[in-house]
Amino acid sequence: MSKYQTSNKTQLALIEAAGELAAEKGFGTVTTRAIADRAGENIGSIHYHFGGRDQLLEAVLRYVAQDWIDNPLDQYIADCDLAEKTGQAEALRRAVVRFADMLFDDEKPEWHSRAVYQVLQYPSPLHDIFREIIMNREHEQVEQLLLKIDSDLSKEMLVLHFNLLLSPLITHSDYRGAILPRLNQPTYSREYLQALVDQCVEQSLLRYRLPLD
Repeated sequence: MSKYQTSNKTQLALIEAAGELAAEKGFGTVTTRAIADRAGENIGSIHYHFGGRDQLLEAVLRYVAQDWIDNPLDQYIADCDLAEKTGQAEALRRAVVRFADMLFDDEKPEWHSRAVYQVLQYPSPLHDIFREIIMNREHEQVEQLLLKIDSDLSKEMLVLHFNLLLSPLITHSDYRGAILPRLNQPTYSREYLQALVDQCVEQSLLRYRLPLD
């Protein structure tokens, strides 16, 4: 992410404009004209800096994914003893906290999560690119942790358990527009997010019969 922040303000403006539009309307509807207009740049700057619309949209996904790439789960749980139940419990807690921190980082604009939601809705080359950039690794690292806890989980059950662990967080990120009006709040409060994380952690610990303390 810092690559664009420090090297070229025009690149960053185009990425943010394209990301905002993709979050609002979907990647398939975003045009070079709309991107240029929102960024306050000319269309030629898109081709100059990125080579074209498709390459710019790929850059948007790489920009959004960079923090996930720079902060992999295995670094968060490197000192957890996964041979012991207490270490497994701590690793699960850290996995949930990390995921929540990434999704609900106050310093990131909301379009980041909305753009990810949009690109994952339908099969497309961008969908495949995003899975290759980060999604496959995220699934693999969480599934490796789950197998340390329950080695009998099949591939199908690993997918199920991944979603049981993290779907409440994903739902709250993807459907803010539906949930926040119910709370009469513009954003999730710190207390609400902490309660959400605590519930995800507690339910996962109970599921695997791991210590709660």
